[in-house]
Amino acid sequence: MGRILQIRVSAVTVSEDDVEKSYKSLWKMAWQDPDIMPQKGVLDLTEAIYDGVRAGLFPKDQADKLKDKAEAAESIRRNLVEALNSRDPQTADKLSYDLEDCLEQLEDIAANF
Repeated sequence: MGRILQIRVSAVTVSEDDVEKSYKSLWKMAWQDPDIMPQKGVLDLTEAIYDGVRAGLFPKDQADKLKDKAEAAESIRRNLVEALNSRDPQTADKLSYDLEDCLEQLEDIAANF
């Protein structure tokens, strides 16, 4: 890394439409008002579901069913961000798959509400 030029490793969602299609139920839960968030990527969705469960923004029975997986997804998200900040793309790549797997499990839970 240079004195002025900073090198970054990042994770970005290429298509928000793909996020919405892949996680329809979670998307609707997280963003009932579509204008709330300017960005709606995978990391944003993970954080929104976790915050919604933690803050009591979802009905208690739904939040109870989502809680464990939402916490697991948020932990993976945080570890992924840390890997990116540490310039560790191999770990970040592995965690991106883990996060998507966890979100698929959360989607399966949410689709049954």
